[in-house]
Amino acid sequence: MDLLKSIVCMTENSEFIARCNFDEPKDVSGPIQITFIECDTISNHLFTSGTCRQVDSDWEFRMPLEEATRRRLIRLTALTNGSGSPIEVRQPQLFLEPATPGAWEQGDTAESELARIESEREARYQLTLKADDVTTGDPVFSSVTLVDGILLTANLRVPGINALRLEESSLGSDGVEVLNSVLPQLGFTSAIAPQAWMSDMRRRRPAIVLHMPSVQATDVQSASDVTRKAAHQLLDLLALKRGSRGRIVGGALGLPDPSTGKIAFSGSWIEGGGYEGNLMGGFVSGEDPAGLFSDWQHMATDPRIQLWLSLYADALSENRWDYRLFRCFNLIEGIAKEVLPRNLRVVDSGGNPILKGDGKPYTVGQAQGAAYELIKKIAHSTNQNLSNFVSHVPTGPASNLWDEVGIWTSVRNSVAHKGSWALPHGTTPDAKHLKVQAEILRRGDGANIAIGAWVVVRSVRTAVESVIRAGFRQMI
Repeated sequence: MDLLKSIVCMTENSEFIARCNFDEPKDVSGPIQITFIECDTISNHLFTSGTCRQVDSDWEFRMPLEEATRRRLIRLTALTNGSGSPIEVRQPQLFLEPATPGAWEQGDTAESELARIESEREARYQLTLKADDVTTGDPVFSSVTLVDGILLTANLRVPGINALRLEESSLGSDGVEVLNSVLPQLGFTSAIAPQAWMSDMRRRRPAIVLHMPSVQATDVQSASDVTRKAAHQLLDLLALKRGSRGRIVGGALGLPDPSTGKIAFSGSWIEGGGYEGNLMGGFVSGEDPAGLFSDWQHMATDPRIQLWLSLYADALSENRWDYRLFRCFNLIEGIAKEVLPRNLRVVDSGGNPILKGDGKPYTVGQAQGAAYELIKKIAHSTNQNLSNFVSHVPTGPASNLWDEVGIWTSVRNSVAHKGSWALPHGTTPDAKHLKVQAEILRRGDGANIAIGAWVVVRSVRTAVESVIRAGFRQMI
């Protein structure tokens, strides 16, 4: 095996130079391939990789070196000869960039810088995720979340969260068991091969776990809420990075014992709100065979209906109320601007123009006007009262459709422009936000916005379903 005798790195004329010397230079077969990684306070990553050229009895690598705001620390990680075989390196090779051009430092100086970098890196990632209402004495949980539908080839992390790849996962094993129990009942003479099923499942639905070692919250429920929020944010980012959006399956929480390092199980959770549809069966609950057959036939001939149903189904999969409303409202607005005249003026139930703050009439060019006019059209076509699309308000003056759609519009705009209805911590809401918030609270118990928010979501869902049903009946 070829043996590296020494390597020197230097900066010269804005170039990085690595010069390798071998015990038996005549026996070394080229070309030599060399790879360095850079160690910084975020991660270890590729610094450079390339081919060395022979200079006298040495092998030399050169590349342009960009200026940096800090002294770089690099490690030699791979050295191979012309046949692709590794060249033996006697000891770890660390190099610290000098303050001025010249030879890069090695030995204790580089090792000391590595220790400093690794200590700062660990401190950067050791973050406690906290609930909004947390106090100093609240317990600190350890959280593990299972995610499928995303492939990682290396473990990743962000402050407070470790994303760990799973080489082998048993996700989907329950599915093949259920299918194999049903197949004989339906006349099948053979079953699915479990090993083939699981192999395909692991390929199509790779899985990871998200470990959050420090989550401070008042109780298990609050800790799981913190876990979910952080997990969704990271998965949204990984969707951009990896091109696929992972799906949370569920998770577990425990309380660490500092004296033993063991974690006492505290509870588990399953992602999603669970089944939210009809609990009753029969003709009036969506199980009408004739109606299902008719709608299925219509779907096959109307691509618009297929799209609307798909977008509505996507909306129902959202666990956050503001995201679900956002999707529902966008669907209503999109349909409205497709089927209504572009310059149609918005009028109230008495035929009077509804005016904007500047005194000009609303048209369907504005989101609120478009949604309002479409729902009016649907209500008229299906002989429904406009109040059917308005949230029930337990106390105080009743609402009307225009104001209801105004709430939907405000929430949609907040999500579109700020990312959510809830404002960032420490942000002072403006008068309009406070007014809409008060209206949402009025639809609940007056104290918990989540109760009123889901009431509002129910009203926008009613509107979407009425619009799509009208599409099936070719009324729009």
